[in-house]
Amino acid sequence: MKTLRWLAGGVLAVLLSAGNLNAQYYLRGSFNGWDTSAPMTDLGGGLFSATISGTPGDRFNFKVATADWSAAWPGSDSRSVFNAAGLATVYYRAGAAGDGWGPATDRVGYADPQQFGWDIMGSFNGWTTPALTLTAMGGGLYAGSLLVPTAGSYEFKFREAGSWDISIGNDFGNTSGNAGVTTTDANQYVSFQLDLPNGRWSAAVVPEPTSLAFIGLGSLVLIQRLRRR
Repeated sequence: MKTLRWLAGGVLAVLLSAGNLNAQYYLRGSFNGWDTSAPMTDLGGGLFSATISGTPGDRFNFKVATADWSAAWPGSDSRSVFNAAGLATVYYRAGAAGDGWGPATDRVGYADPQQFGWDIMGSFNGWTTPALTLTAMGGGLYAGSLLVPTAGSYEFKFREAGSWDISIGNDFGNTSGNAGVTTTDANQYVSFQLDLPNGRWSAAVVPEPTSLAFIGLGSLVLIQRLRRR
């Protein structure tokens, strides 16, 4: 009986998973009264997209949601802007990502409108001025490194350069909670990455050069010992 129950449970899980993959999602926001007039296209592999049009430079709030609002992402509204051609494309990747970036599941991103750059604002300097202005790497990816003098835990957000009108927090929403990073030693660098189309961000402590040198030396010694054998 236990075996039958286990098999039945497994079949049910597969069916539920298939149902989630076949769900219809909608891009809903201030541009369409939050209705279902912008269905998302299934691109395969759990990736969905929708392209909308509006006045170039106009800003809008949005979410990705099911028809009955039983599920919606991100937790707080996202906010973006129509590009110079008056277009905006939003992407939704369903389920867990498992790549170490945040947010960990159900990511909502968008094509880079290329209307502004991005700052890092945070407790590194009391949220007073940008701690770092990221560099555009192309394809909607922005990156940069910040030297953090004192070890500790810090909170931060990605912010439209020079303005709080558009920001990105821990779930990629405009008014979501702060993201965080922890350094363990003085004068460590933190590498920040913001990937707009994929709806993800990362903040990683860069290993100290002395640590890397130690690892490299240890590997060299090990290789030499193996050769002697």
